[in-house]
Amino acid sequence: MLKKLRLYWSMLNYGLAHNRDFAHEHHWFFRDMLERVGDVHGRRVIDIGCGKSFWLTLLLHSAGAVVTGVDTELVTAKHGPGKYLAILKENGLERALRTLCWDLLFARPYYKELAGLCTEPLRWDRLDVRCVSAITLDEFPDATFDLAVSHEVFEHIADIPATLRALRRVLKPDALTYIYIHNFTSLSGGHHIAWKYPDTEPSATVPPWDHLRGNLYPDIPSWINRMRERDYRREFGKYFEIVEWIPYGREGESLLTPEIRRELPDYSEDELLTKGFIVKARPRQGTIES
Repeated sequence: MLKKLRLYWSMLNYGLAHNRDFAHEHHWFFRDMLERVGDVHGRRVIDIGCGKSFWLTLLLHSAGAVVTGVDTELVTAKHGPGKYLAILKENGLERALRTLCWDLLFARPYYKELAGLCTEPLRWDRLDVRCVSAITLDEFPDATFDLAVSHEVFEHIADIPATLRALRRVLKPDALTYIYIHNFTSLSGGHHIAWKYPDTEPSATVPPWDHLRGNLYPDIPSWINRMRERDYRREFGKYFEIVEWIPYGREGESLLTPEIRRELPDYSEDELLTKGFIVKARPRQGTIES
């Protein structure tokens, strides 16, 4: 319990320091995505793992997309005691408290910053966010969506093959994915809060790439499946035709010492330095063999 309290205290302080930075990062990602996928106005979009801030769903909705944000935990744009009671019932006390903390301390300045970066006003009316498992997506009929998007979520999904099968089913034959996956083998891929900004705020406590080495600091805010890039390539290739596999961000070059390279011989330099990758792909047609 003490370790968890320390973890959340660190997250609280980090969020207070960088909340507005997150808005800039998210807006930049969204603008870059539009350049790669084109105009989203009128397109039916699913946002896998929209999260309690549902920022990508909100930006897509504001840009005119017909978007549905889904998450395994209850997400809502509403406020009031009923919201937290519903989250408590659906997802437990810890999630309810984390959402309350987000709403009280972070939401207003974050959305204000995000709105200031947008050329069009944020649209809160008729925002569609739902509690749906990405592993089944059983709420949606076949061939529903034109575009599937996701940001730093797939590394937290336990059953990637089932998720990709479900995603392929709900996408139209000519649909596109734009899925950003945080690379587990990167410096920040262990999701330790101390390595959120490794090049500008390196940790003085947690060793670099600790999650691949001694794993002396395993306390992180969320579960990760530990899949490597090659694992994702293999699984996506079964269900999708890859249009582009885009490396996204590079970090930690000055910290990758010869000693660490010798300690991690099973990982290439690109694996260790590439922060993440975007999978732009179309559904495979016909029967898919397992």
